[in-house]
Amino acid sequence: MINTIFFDIGGVLLDVHPERTIKQLSTLTNLTEKEIVKAFPMDAHHKYERGEITNSEFYNEVKNSLPVSNNLTEEQFWNTWSLLVGEETEVVKTMNSLTKKYPVWLLSNTNPYHILEEERFKLFDKITGGIYSFEVGSRKPEEDIYLKALEIAGTIAEKSLFIDDLIENVEMARSLNINAIHFKSIGDLHEQLGNFVQL
Repeated sequence: MINTIFFDIGGVLLDVHPERTIKQLSTLTNLTEKEIVKAFPMDAHHKYERGEITNSEFYNEVKNSLPVSNNLTEEQFWNTWSLLVGEETEVVKTMNSLTKKYPVWLLSNTNPYHILEEERFKLFDKITGGIYSFEVGSRKPEEDIYLKALEIAGTIAEKSLFIDDLIENVEMARSLNINAIHFKSIGDLHEQLGNFVQL
């Protein structure tokens, strides 16, 4: 029987729009969007999400990775970075309904800047808490973040349910005996939830 539920944030509870960030970076630097995507330092992004580098260090990594000299300021970068986070999805209502019967946690690959941004949404009103990659030093689908989530939530894999839009994250959860749903649509989510919990 399920006693704890974990929700991913981006792509499940909030829309994400990387294309908006890429477009604005292109505008600010006079580089093409293709050049921005190719140059973007994903290793630095992953380090940032693990809490291994600071906000300023991440900005410098992005600025210095671009193929030509540019005048991208830190303020411009963070304003652009904030464009990535979109609006709440319909899943938030479902999540809030589940909090009436179950402890609900957020389990997210994220960074300190976006968590501060996300606080403007009402995601945190009813949930029990959050496990964020930058705080625990590990990011999905790395095994350690799931184990830390179970420990922090005080539960075990077999009694947990994890919901994420990325199949690789879902597959890792399942390999650890965590019940998991691959989020595709609100209708599909409701149908699958019925196999695990009381709605």
